[in-house]
Amino acid sequence: MSFTKRKDIKKDIGCCLLDASPDMTIYSAEKNLIEIKEFYSEFDSFEINMSAVEEIDISGVQLLLAINKSTAQDGKKLVLSKVSTSVVEVMDVLNIRSHFNWTNQE
Repeated sequence: MSFTKRKDIKKDIGCCLLDASPDMTIYSAEKNLIEIKEFYSEFDSFEINMSAVEEIDISGVQLLLAINKSTAQDGKKLVLSKVSTSVVEVMDVLNIRSHFNWTNQE
């Protein structure tokens, strides 16, 4: 998976809009973390559009948990939007859905 920073970022309100690609697995977790670290300090909040995610494993979940923990510790905010069925199913199996702020669940 790769996070793509959208052109329509809400820079004026300190929000970074990201689109997640279909693959959130161990094969892309490190790259995703590096990508987010590149612009993490620029924003106060992050909204990740999860609608394209078709496959997610524990590494993808761990990445989301790490981002969520970092944003909370740094006084920032993370919102998962348009969350795909694949992500919902994994979050429900792991019983961690309540750890995240969600909007517009598909």
